[in-house]
Amino acid sequence: MSTELRSFTSGIALTRFFGGKDRGTCIQVTHAKGDKFGHNIQLTREQAHELAHDLMDFANQVEQESE
Repeated sequence: MSTELRSFTSGIALTRFFGGKDRGTCIQVTHAKGDKFGHNIQLTREQAHELAHDLMDFANQVEQESE
């Protein structure tokens, strides 16, 4: 069973779902492509937390380039 979550970002859809015993509750982030939804990624809660930090670094202009 999945649940659509509210997103404040235009063109982004968020869906919460159960990823199985090993992954637990997950989120799927889907980016709209034109009038259709296209690309998506699926993250565990831990991965979403880590990505949120990376995105906040980018938003605050303190991102670091890979070596």
